[in-house]
Amino acid sequence: MPAESTPTPSYSLRDARPDEAAAVGAVVGAAYAQFQPDYPPESWERFFRMVGEAGSHFERAQVIVAEQAGAIVGTVTFYPDGSVSGQGEWPEGWAGVLRLAVLPSHRGGGIARALMDEVVRRCRDAGIGTLALHTTDFMAVAKSMYERMGFVRDEGFDFVPRSGIHAYGYVLNVGRRQIGRG
Repeated sequence: MPAESTPTPSYSLRDARPDEAAAVGAVVGAAYAQFQPDYPPESWERFFRMVGEAGSHFERAQVIVAEQAGAIVGTVTFYPDGSVSGQGEWPEGWAGVLRLAVLPSHRGGGIARALMDEVVRRCRDAGIGTLALHTTDFMAVAKSMYERMGFVRDEGFDFVPRSGIHAYGYVLNVGRRQIGRG
Protein backbone atom coordinates (compact mmCIF):
# COMPACT_ATOMS: atom_id res chain seq x y z
CA MET A 1 0.00 0.00 0.00
CA PRO A 2 1.50 3.36 -0.99
CA ALA A 3 2.25 5.87 1.74
CA GLU A 4 -0.09 8.83 1.98
CA SER A 5 1.38 12.07 0.81
CA THR A 6 0.41 15.62 1.54
CA PRO A 7 -1.19 17.18 -1.52
CA THR A 8 0.74 20.01 -3.11
CA PRO A 9 -1.18 23.26 -2.76
CA SER A 10 -2.63 24.59 -5.98
CA TYR A 11 -1.41 28.08 -5.14
CA SER A 12 1.93 29.75 -4.63
CA LEU A 13 3.00 32.53 -2.28
CA ARG A 14 5.00 35.55 -3.36
CA ASP A 15 5.46 39.26 -2.73
CA ALA A 16 2.98 41.45 -4.56
CA ARG A 17 4.24 44.14 -6.89
CA PRO A 18 3.12 47.74 -6.38
CA ASP A 19 1.33 47.62 -9.76
CA GLU A 20 -0.89 44.89 -8.27
CA ALA A 21 -2.26 47.15 -5.54
CA ALA A 22 -5.72 47.30 -7.13
CA ALA A 23 -5.91 43.50 -7.42
CA VAL A 24 -4.79 43.09 -3.81
CA GLY A 25 -7.34 45.66 -2.69
CA ALA A 26 -10.08 43.85 -4.61
CA VAL A 27 -9.28 40.59 -2.78
CA VAL A 28 -9.41 42.35 0.58
CA GLY A 29 -12.65 44.08 -0.36
CA ALA A 30 -14.28 40.83 -1.48
CA ALA A 31 -13.15 39.02 1.66
CA TYR A 32 -14.22 41.75 4.07
CA ALA A 33 -17.61 42.49 2.44
CA GLN A 34 -19.22 39.84 4.66
CA PHE A 35 -18.58 42.05 7.69
CA GLN A 36 -20.78 44.92 6.54
CA PRO A 37 -23.69 43.89 8.81
CA ASP A 38 -21.32 43.98 11.81
CA TYR A 39 -20.27 47.59 11.25
CA PRO A 40 -22.22 50.70 12.14
CA PRO A 41 -23.64 52.00 8.83
CA GLU A 42 -21.96 55.38 9.28
CA SER A 43 -18.53 53.70 9.56
CA TRP A 44 -18.79 50.99 6.93
CA GLU A 45 -17.93 52.98 3.77
CA ARG A 46 -14.85 54.56 5.36
CA PHE A 47 -13.66 51.19 6.74
CA PHE A 48 -14.32 49.38 3.45
CA ARG A 49 -12.40 52.02 1.48
CA MET A 50 -9.52 51.88 3.96
CA VAL A 51 -9.07 48.08 3.88
CA GLY A 52 -9.38 47.96 0.10
CA GLU A 53 -6.67 50.59 -0.44
CA ALA A 54 -3.47 48.59 -0.69
CA GLY A 55 -1.09 51.02 -2.40
CA SER A 56 0.08 52.86 0.70
CA HIS A 57 1.29 49.67 2.36
CA PHE A 58 4.02 48.89 -0.17
CA GLU A 59 6.41 51.52 1.21
CA ARG A 60 6.77 50.09 4.72
CA ALA A 61 5.33 46.60 4.49
CA GLN A 62 5.65 43.36 2.62
CA VAL A 63 2.38 42.61 0.85
CA ILE A 64 2.31 38.84 0.43
CA VAL A 65 -0.13 37.18 -1.94
CA ALA A 66 -1.37 33.71 -2.72
CA GLU A 67 -1.65 33.20 -6.45
CA GLN A 68 -3.59 30.50 -8.24
CA ALA A 69 -3.78 30.11 -12.02
CA GLY A 70 -2.33 33.61 -12.44
CA ALA A 71 -4.88 35.30 -10.15
CA ILE A 72 -4.40 36.70 -6.65
CA VAL A 73 -6.72 34.77 -4.33
CA GLY A 74 -5.36 35.74 -0.90
CA THR A 75 -3.17 38.32 0.76
CA VAL A 76 -1.68 39.51 4.02
CA THR A 77 0.20 42.70 4.83
CA PHE A 78 3.32 42.11 6.94
CA TYR A 79 5.13 44.92 8.73
CA PRO A 80 8.56 43.71 9.91
CA ASP A 81 8.57 46.95 11.94
CA GLY A 82 5.10 46.81 13.45
CA SER A 83 5.49 50.26 14.98
CA VAL A 84 4.92 51.82 11.53
CA SER A 85 1.78 49.83 10.73
CA GLY A 86 -0.59 52.38 12.23
CA GLN A 87 -2.18 49.55 14.19
CA GLY A 88 -1.87 49.26 17.93
CA GLU A 89 1.36 51.07 18.61
CA TRP A 90 3.37 47.87 18.76
CA PRO A 91 6.68 48.12 20.66
CA GLU A 92 9.94 48.57 18.81
CA GLY A 93 11.25 45.23 17.59
CA TRP A 94 7.79 43.69 17.14
CA ALA A 95 6.35 42.82 13.76
CA GLY A 96 2.73 43.42 12.85
CA VAL A 97 0.27 41.90 10.44
CA LEU A 98 -3.00 43.15 9.05
CA ARG A 99 -5.47 42.68 6.23
CA LEU A 100 -5.35 38.89 6.04
CA ALA A 101 -7.87 38.08 3.32
CA VAL A 102 -8.83 35.14 1.12
CA LEU A 103 -11.45 35.30 -1.61
CA PRO A 104 -14.65 33.64 -0.35
CA SER A 105 -14.52 31.18 -3.27
CA HIS A 106 -11.06 30.00 -2.16
CA ARG A 107 -11.59 29.55 1.57
CA GLY A 108 -11.10 26.25 3.31
CA GLY A 109 -8.00 25.23 1.38
CA GLY A 110 -5.39 26.43 3.86
CA ILE A 111 -4.48 29.66 2.08
CA ALA A 112 -4.95 31.91 5.13
CA ARG A 113 -2.87 29.59 7.27
CA ALA A 114 -0.15 29.37 4.61
CA LEU A 115 0.00 33.17 4.42
CA MET A 116 0.32 33.43 8.21
CA ASP A 117 2.94 30.67 8.31
CA GLU A 118 4.90 32.66 5.71
CA VAL A 119 4.76 35.73 7.95
CA VAL A 120 6.01 33.67 10.90
CA ARG A 121 8.82 32.26 8.75
CA ARG A 122 9.84 35.78 7.71
CA CYS A 123 9.87 36.87 11.34
CA ARG A 124 12.15 33.99 12.26
CA ASP A 125 14.44 34.67 9.31
CA ALA A 126 14.71 38.33 10.38
CA GLY A 127 15.28 37.48 14.05
CA ILE A 128 11.97 39.10 15.09
CA GLY A 129 10.71 37.56 18.33
CA THR A 130 7.14 38.88 18.53
CA LEU A 131 4.38 39.14 15.95
CA ALA A 132 1.25 41.13 16.77
CA LEU A 133 -2.17 41.64 15.20
CA HIS A 134 -5.72 42.76 15.86
CA THR A 135 -8.96 40.95 15.23
CA THR A 136 -12.60 41.27 16.22
CA ASP A 137 -15.33 39.04 17.59
CA PHE A 138 -17.07 38.77 14.23
CA MET A 139 -13.87 37.52 12.57
CA ALA A 140 -14.35 34.25 14.45
CA VAL A 141 -12.73 31.95 11.88
CA ALA A 142 -9.56 34.04 11.77
CA LYS A 143 -9.54 34.45 15.55
CA SER A 144 -9.75 30.67 15.99
CA MET A 145 -6.90 30.12 13.52
CA TYR A 146 -4.70 32.66 15.31
CA GLU A 147 -5.33 30.95 18.64
CA ARG A 148 -4.50 27.52 17.15
CA MET A 149 -1.23 29.05 15.88
CA GLY A 150 -0.35 30.08 19.43
CA PHE A 151 -1.34 33.77 19.40
CA VAL A 152 -2.51 34.90 22.83
CA ARG A 153 -4.69 37.82 23.84
CA ASP A 154 -2.94 40.91 25.10
CA GLU A 155 -5.59 43.31 26.35
CA GLY A 156 -2.96 46.02 26.69
CA PHE A 157 -3.08 46.42 22.91
CA ASP A 158 -6.86 46.48 22.50
CA PHE A 159 -8.33 49.64 21.03
CA VAL A 160 -11.62 50.99 19.73
CA PRO A 161 -11.29 53.01 16.51
CA ARG A 162 -13.81 55.58 15.29
CA SER A 163 -16.08 52.78 14.02
CA GLY A 164 -16.73 51.69 17.59
CA ILE A 165 -15.70 48.10 16.78
CA HIS A 166 -13.46 46.66 19.50
CA ALA A 167 -10.09 45.54 18.09
CA TYR A 168 -8.53 42.80 20.22
CA GLY A 169 -4.74 42.63 20.49
CA TYR A 170 -3.05 39.27 19.95
CA VAL A 171 0.66 38.43 20.11
CA LEU A 172 2.75 35.44 19.15
CA ASN A 173 6.15 34.66 20.61
CA VAL A 174 7.68 33.54 17.32
CA GLY A 175 10.57 31.72 18.94
CA ARG A 176 8.28 29.24 20.72
CA ARG A 177 5.95 28.04 17.98
CA GLN A 178 6.50 25.59 15.16
CA ILE A 179 5.21 26.60 11.72
CA GLY A 180 2.59 24.35 10.21
CA ARG A 181 1.15 22.95 13.43
CA GLY A 182 -2.21 23.61 14.98
